[in-house]
Amino acid sequence: MAIVKMNKFTAIGLDHVRETLLARLIELGVTELNAQDAKLDDEAWAALVSKEEGRERDVLELENRINALDSALKVIDAYDTAKKPLFSARRPVAESAFSRGAEEKERVEADVRTVLDLTSRLKELMNAKNKIETAILGLNPWRPCGIPLEIQETERVYVFKGSIPARSDIRQLKSEMEAVTDLFELTLVSEDQEHQYVSLICLKGAENVTRDALKRSGFSKMFFKELTGSAADNIARYESELVRIAENTMETEKELAAMVDRKEAFQLLYDYLTVERDKAKAANRTLTTGRTFYLDGWVPAAESENLAAILRQQGCHCEIEEPAKGEETPVLLKNSKFITPIESITTLYDLPNSREIDPTPIYGMFYVCFFGIMFADIGYGLLLMGLSFAMTRSGKLEGGAYKFIKQLGYCGVSTCVWGVLFGSFFGNLLTVTSETFFGQTIYLKPLLIDPIDDSMTVLIFACIFGVFHIFVALGVKAYGYFRDGRALDAVNECFTWYLLITGLGLLIAGGTVLPGAAAIGKWMSVAGAGGMILIPVFTGKGVGKLLGLWNLYGITRYLADILSYARLLALCLAGSVIAQVFNIIASIPGSGIVGVILFIVIVTAAHVFNFFISALGAFVHSIRLQYVEFFGKFYEGKGIPFEPFMKNTKYVKIIKEER
Repeated sequence: MAIVKMNKFTAIGLDHVRETLLARLIELGVTELNAQDAKLDDEAWAALVSKEEGRERDVLELENRINALDSALKVIDAYDTAKKPLFSARRPVAESAFSRGAEEKERVEADVRTVLDLTSRLKELMNAKNKIETAILGLNPWRPCGIPLEIQETERVYVFKGSIPARSDIRQLKSEMEAVTDLFELTLVSEDQEHQYVSLICLKGAENVTRDALKRSGFSKMFFKELTGSAADNIARYESELVRIAENTMETEKELAAMVDRKEAFQLLYDYLTVERDKAKAANRTLTTGRTFYLDGWVPAAESENLAAILRQQGCHCEIEEPAKGEETPVLLKNSKFITPIESITTLYDLPNSREIDPTPIYGMFYVCFFGIMFADIGYGLLLMGLSFAMTRSGKLEGGAYKFIKQLGYCGVSTCVWGVLFGSFFGNLLTVTSETFFGQTIYLKPLLIDPIDDSMTVLIFACIFGVFHIFVALGVKAYGYFRDGRALDAVNECFTWYLLITGLGLLIAGGTVLPGAAAIGKWMSVAGAGGMILIPVFTGKGVGKLLGLWNLYGITRYLADILSYARLLALCLAGSVIAQVFNIIASIPGSGIVGVILFIVIVTAAHVFNFFISALGAFVHSIRLQYVEFFGKFYEGKGIPFEPFMKNTKYVKIIKEER
């Protein structure tokens, strides 16, 4: 239940064993190799070693091949008609089959190029289709016009084609032209909401006066470049071209759909190339003298001997040592099987740094408990447990997704427990059902308290629970101070708050519980406040001696933190009241056949809705209480995750075979 202790290692060996060593290290899967850029910036190192030429080029080439496979997979996935699961599991593949799959990589990559070529062809066809459809839209207004589009003038006449705004009066335009000449023919070809499309034929010599009249009406001339014949003829040709494009598109899509059968081969090669790329990256993290190589990195302390054995087998000189005091190391969390799923909540926030303790086992019980209080319902808890169990047992979840869904199962158990304590099963479903359909009342009695009838008690309980939660966080902070030899800081920043907060609580309400408690609380408050003010006087320097007065002002923040635990009551009441309202609405149609059917439909739909809304609220606010009220007291975070050199695959799960 801690952060895994890390050791540093360095190794020097002959160049001819480097590839073999890297292959052994990736199989071992417990080492993180450091980048060597900082050493190359050091003149002393740069005079002795360098990176091997061509390694970065190898990585780039593999990246390009992987990207091509990824693009091809995305394309054929769109044509895969098989039902896709909500969570996809990696396909198990034997180690030997994984290696053999790479033997046909040339054929697979040829198929990848085919898919990408077909995709390019499809894009070209779509672009051509869009251009033609745009051209048809431009020609449609001129469909009634029989004048060939290429004609702009003849030996005796000029031909103008264009548009005027829809608001222009074409009859007035004709009148203006007729007032100066009758050597023209103005025709309204078509119109829409914005434009009137007109053609003007005028004898040469009258073009200036007619053109001036057109300009005054807002005329905009249109050009039909490279088009010959009438608009109707061109539209007909375009429509024939669209038919051809549609046929080619359909044929291309059929070819792409046929490539779906190659999906598994693509996935296998994708993962194989990913492993090869990671090996190439690892090789790029070594330094060479031309005959020897150097590498260093991190390894979990428990695996140090295994690593040393491999290095010695390859004839390498190696050194494995503990990190220097205060040195930041990569972070790997290690908890019990029960606690491990809660790590998904920790990593959702931030990893602890290597100098901290792992807070997961400490806050985990609070997170699950708070979730249960806010969601408190037997029916919802059973439903959440069932969903979690089914999904984790399906074999389709791995890694972080598996952890996250499993911890929701824990929250389901907590929800059931608090549902029993608060007497809620899908709200008051039992009571409403028995009264509506059986004429009698069945009441689920709370084992502890009914939050709706006695909300003030639950509010007080929530605040007391919140104080305990905050005190635990301060305890973790105090532990860190004691570990670092800062006992006085632990007293000043943690234990004085214990006295002050507890004392204020007894001073305000202790008298109602125990005679004399208020007096005890008064002196505890004075002791806490006094310690908070006086300790910095002896430990601080300069203005720091007055820091205690500022720290004392922090009581307002603590009071706000404690009040924030009222959300435990608020969400509990919200979910419970909404469930009861839905139950009452469902019972309105009565006890007849129609009433039974409507009751089932309304209750099912309403509670599914309330389940997801209330579960989301419980999850968000429960982690908020951890991240803000709990982590805010001691947590630094910003840990660097441990990234072991191992076979990280996306689509296949490599199964090791016995040898």
